Amino acid sequence: MYFQFLIEDRSTEILVNHVMDKLKDQYTGNDIFWNVKPFSGIGHLQKKGNAMQQKTGKLLNNLPRYMRGIGKALQKMPNAALIIVLDNDKRDIQQFRQELEDTAISNMVLCDYAFCVAIKEMEAWLLGDAEAIRTAYPNAKMQYIKKYEQDAICETWEVLADMVYPKGLSELRKKAGNAYTEIGKAKCEWADRIGRYLRLHGNNSPSYQHFINELEKRIVA
Repeated sequence: MYFQFLIEDRSTEILVNHVMDKLKDQYTGNDIFWNVKPFSGIGHLQKKGNAMQQKTGKLLNNLPRYMRGIGKALQKMPNAALIIVLDNDKRDIQQFRQELEDTAISNMVLCDYAFCVAIKEMEAWLLGDAEAIRTAYPNAKMQYIKKYEQDAICETWEVLADMVYPKGLSELRKKAGNAYTEIGKAKCEWADRIGRYLRLHGNNSPSYQHFINELEKRIVA
């Protein structure tokens, strides 16, 4: 089975690679291969756009072009699927999913594909496994997870920062200043350290469960 992933950022790419390594270890009798294409953020879906708008490096801006191109290539491959992984952020999830499906239909994507949306964002998948957090960060302040509602449209990475970042969210924001670089670096570290211990099953995040299910049902088919 071959998976081509389109990912909105580096931290999600790190987590997806950990998940795929775990699936490969679990399904040792299956040939599993994958490739990950990361983007520099999520961007926006556009019904129409000039060439400059399509080359922003953002996932949604580039999605129609990549789905058309990859779709044609994967059509010729047996047991291949295109998996698009992205954050919901503050969007209405049902409307967002419909917009994504409409994009695939309007661009005549005929290969096997799936949209896997993290609700509210990828860090929700990390917060869904408290055991993995404890293992990765033995000194994590687990009391902060009590105020977090799984897969709700609420603070997500901020809760994780209070749990595992030295001196918490306020210190991370202070160090980051007006730039995203430090926050992005922290998110990559969390994805790597917690992702190493993240379980394929037993995660409290419904959107993570959906992601794993979309992968596993194709592997065992």
